[in-house]
Amino acid sequence: MLSAKAEKLLAVISSRGGGFIDEWQIRDKTGLSHGSICAARKELADAGLLMLGKDGRRTTYLLTSQVDQSKGTQAKNSDKMASPPAEVPPPPAVKAGLVKPAAPAAPAAAQAEMPRVTGTFESIDDWMGMLTVSLGGCVNVSESLVTPNEYSVWAEEYGMEDHYTVTENEYGGVDVE
Repeated sequence: MLSAKAEKLLAVISSRGGGFIDEWQIRDKTGLSHGSICAARKELADAGLLMLGKDGRRTTYLLTSQVDQSKGTQAKNSDKMASPPAEVPPPPAVKAGLVKPAAPAAPAAAQAEMPRVTGTFESIDDWMGMLTVSLGGCVNVSESLVTPNEYSVWAEEYGMEDHYTVTENEYGGVDVE
């Protein structure tokens, strides 16, 4: 049995047919807060009704009924094929003179341990600014799709990812652990 929050979220996602839906549109249609949307999303995923994905930094929603339907369509189409597709020939062999040496697997700084940026900040934007200063220019921060208040931080300079818990404090700022 689903909670009322999960049913509201499922109704909105179903009416839109899944895919990318801005969180503000979900909040507008359901009246749910960000935290309630995260909890409902986790409940639907745990119940096997919803699959979450990413398109860049955007959250995408796929109803499991859509997955089942697409599998059924593929099975029907494979039954209709009279013969298997023609085999594709392998690519030509590479000549030794054209082979380039392999690039290093990770940046040089990846050998060092990535520093953690924790503490109390005036806002989440201040924390993200400090991440950029501390970890280098190319930092990707994304919010967890399942765990509330959890953020993943990828630092290109270190070639590593780290996870942080960000909670609002009583002074209007954020505490980062």
